[in-house]
Amino acid sequence: MNLDLKRIKKDARFFWASFLDLIFPIECLICGKEGELVCKKCFFGLKIKPSQYCLHCKKENFIGKFCRDCRRSYFLNGVWIAGLYDDKNIAKLIRALKYSLIKDLANELGNFLAFFFRDLLNLYRINREKINCKTLSDLRSVLVVPVPLHKKRKRFRGFNQADEIVRVFSRKFYLETDGDNLVRIKNVKPQAKLKEEARRENVKNCFVWQGKSLGGRNIVLIDDVTTTGSTLNECARVLKENGAGEVWGLVLAKG
Repeated sequence: MNLDLKRIKKDARFFWASFLDLIFPIECLICGKEGELVCKKCFFGLKIKPSQYCLHCKKENFIGKFCRDCRRSYFLNGVWIAGLYDDKNIAKLIRALKYSLIKDLANELGNFLAFFFRDLLNLYRINREKINCKTLSDLRSVLVVPVPLHKKRKRFRGFNQADEIVRVFSRKFYLETDGDNLVRIKNVKPQAKLKEEARRENVKNCFVWQGKSLGGRNIVLIDDVTTTGSTLNECARVLKENGAGEVWGLVLAKG
């Protein structure tokens, strides 16, 4: 009886989805072509950021690590930025995921992040003698962690966009993930409305780690967008206080 009920519910969802597709066909959010949320032509037209830099002083380097002087202000080792928020197509997809709540866009954005990361790995392998990065040298030691939402905001949105992106991204590289133990305990003002100093204060003591000691694990901390790195850096502080080795931010775009 229970199996029959489950089958009926599954069939009902399928027919309802098919009906909606018929009445409201899926269209590419960029060009309007029917059939996919992002068609292949538009997906491969998304621009990967050609170079990385120190997020603080903007001086270019191979892999986005903080400069010797700048790193004193950060717990992060660096930030990897896949694209630019002023690319209108990337910005449109990120906004549609976060604010229009089109959850399936996490597949396209997670794949975009994976393409970028593959290029970053290749760059590292070619220049490994010039680059010191334990995280990229041994992916087996890496734990991928999404930047968490507060439970109230997650309840309102229905999902955490960083969770969904991590789910897609991590599969591409067979990386271990932990989306449960880094927790946001304060629901604060949106960072976008604040200036740099206010951003740092706004996220201070917002996060806790509820898992066991990280025992030197290197962390890739994933979010959709960063501007000053304040949220990523506060997460990195908590992770390092709980035994993390390197902590690198990985984001879709810089706002």
